[in-house]
Amino acid sequence: MPARFPRGCRLLSASQFQRVFKHCEHKASDRLVTVLASANGLEQARLGTVVSIRAAGNAVKRNRVKRLIRESFRRQQALLGGRDLVVLVRRGISERTNQQIIRTLDHHWRTIAAHAHTATPAD
Repeated sequence: MPARFPRGCRLLSASQFQRVFKHCEHKASDRLVTVLASANGLEQARLGTVVSIRAAGNAVKRNRVKRLIRESFRRQQALLGGRDLVVLVRRGISERTNQQIIRTLDHHWRTIAAHAHTATPAD
């Protein structure tokens, strides 16, 4: 899989984010991160991030957190199928190591995928 994060894999508009917030089907959460998921009717998963100054700190810290979220998503994207996902970060995430953040996100991706597979009847 290429190391890019193409436009088709991103939530771009406020209405796309709002749809996930209003029609959230699955949620995975802990002290650092909340992941909301909603079916999108497409073949691929799309990602949106909400990383505030209050939660993550200055621009350098926010960009680091966003890079880690995108990288983790890119690696697990095939597992997530046709879902729109929004990742909300909480205060304190920027004090965690890259490995801790990736591990947390990978756990949440697997949780979302497991809930989605159990909720969807087998073909």
